[in-house]
Amino acid sequence: MQLTTVGKEVLRGARVSPKGYLEGPGTPRSREAYLGAGAGDPTVQDRLRKLKQVEALRKYRVGWPEIQELLGISRATYYRWRKRLKEEGLAGLKPRSRRPLWGPYPK
Repeated sequence: MQLTTVGKEVLRGARVSPKGYLEGPGTPRSREAYLGAGAGDPTVQDRLRKLKQVEALRKYRVGWPEIQELLGISRATYYRWRKRLKEEGLAGLKPRSRRPLWGPYPK
C-alpha cells in the first residue's frame, strides 16, 4: 500500500504537549495523575498513540484492512482499547493478565 501525504502525517504520532506528555480525551490533566494512571508505561503510550492514529485515519475514510496493515491492530482491539480508555482512563490501557483466576481443581 502506498501512503499519501495525509497518511504520513497521521503516522507521525499523537500530539505531545509542551509539558512533555500526551493530550487528548481520556487523558488526565495533571502530571501526577497522568503518571499515576500508567502513562510512564511505554505500552500505554503506544496504545494511546495507535488509538489516535486510527481515529485520524478513519477521519480520512481509510479502510480497516489498510489500518490493520499500517498499525498492526484489529478493529476489535481498537474498539476494546477505546472502551477501556473511556471507562477507566489511561489505567485501562495497561496490559492485563490473561491468566485464569482459578486453576484446575486438585483431584
